[in-house]
Amino acid sequence: MDIERHIRRQIRRSADIIGMTILASTAINYLLYPLIRRMPDYADGTLENELLNLVLYVIVFAVPFAVGARLSGMSGKDLLGRGRPSAEVYLMTIGLVLGWSFAAGCLGVGIESFLNQFGLTEISDSYIMPEDMATLAVQFISVAVVPPIVEELSFRGFYLNIAERSMGTCAAICMTAICFWLAHYSIEILPLAFGFGIIGGYIRKRYGSLLPSMCAHFAVNGIYIVINVGYAIGGDAIGTALTLFLYLIEIFLGAVGIVLFVRNGCLLEIWRGKFGCPSRLAPGQIASAVLTSVPALLVVLLSIYFTSGYLEAL
Repeated sequence: MDIERHIRRQIRRSADIIGMTILASTAINYLLYPLIRRMPDYADGTLENELLNLVLYVIVFAVPFAVGARLSGMSGKDLLGRGRPSAEVYLMTIGLVLGWSFAAGCLGVGIESFLNQFGLTEISDSYIMPEDMATLAVQFISVAVVPPIVEELSFRGFYLNIAERSMGTCAAICMTAICFWLAHYSIEILPLAFGFGIIGGYIRKRYGSLLPSMCAHFAVNGIYIVINVGYAIGGDAIGTALTLFLYLIEIFLGAVGIVLFVRNGCLLEIWRGKFGCPSRLAPGQIASAVLTSVPALLVVLLSIYFTSGYLEAL
């Protein structure tokens, strides 16, 4: 029992660190709000607005995790990992993530239909086409380049390393995948965010590197930009044709990723329970220990509050 209490305390401490880092990000966002209101009201799609969004993203999300990692004694190599995956691992990761992205899109439609049965729908942001190529380049960087770097370093780097110390590899991957979903404040994105968190966490721990999941994250976000630009420039006909073409690529690469996953022994390793560091506690015990963390509980409650804010009546 003494060992179990000790492990529970360690898990709660890990959840405290992760929760306080996420809460710090939220606090910075609200502290910046009065300053943002005093700035010129840049129109959507302008270079100034895209640059402002990029700078705010870095301040709100990158700074708290960087400070938390520093205070926890983690170096850049601890976050990125010291492994050197082969090109095949990159292809496998990108294939698995893009294949799952297609499947998750179908599941997201199912979730939307489920919400509609209760007279609810999620508010979706309408895409604004940038006014020129320079602005489009900045938008691409702020959506497809910077977030994959920052979010992978924080969720599959800092948070995963912290959680694994106390609750084992598999539980840590699941917990950080849930955190990744909660950070997006969307019910419909659950399949994509949680599934990506599982795949990215597994690749990070098996191959010791964040770079493959960063590339996969870049591919998903990049496709989002390409599809929206296709609709904005070419209308429904071009946008639909481009979307179908990219869906076929996702399906093909997904099949390649699954084949490589099986061929490299990943599936067999998981099936035999030989992956990662095991935990001494059952999943229910780990979950209850996490929820005894006040910062973690606040993060969950705030996520529920913000997610509900994106729901509206049909």
